[in-house]
Amino acid sequence: MPDLLSSLKEWHERKSPLLVERGVKVGIFESPEGRDKNSFGISFELGSRISYLTAWDSGEIQISSIDLDTDSAPKEEYRENVPAGDLPVIADRLASWVFRISRNS
Repeated sequence: MPDLLSSLKEWHERKSPLLVERGVKVGIFESPEGRDKNSFGISFELGSRISYLTAWDSGEIQISSIDLDTDSAPKEEYRENVPAGDLPVIADRLASWVFRISRNS
């Protein structure tokens, strides 16, 4: 099973300070102890753009993104069997979407 939680936590440690410097609000959340599946997630927010990326120790991820100015509901994507090496690329794309689009508004 890929170690998605460690991969996402490492990404957070490396990249979040740079995003925060640029004005992106970065949040983290973890599942409470005792759950069948442990999770770790990151949220990105700048202006009206918000994205969440949640990873589970079972190899699953959930991506949610919304532009509150234009979307009536979040865009959702669920994936199974995600390689740990793919997670930093996915997180980079979400963070870039929030930063790049909001910055140009």
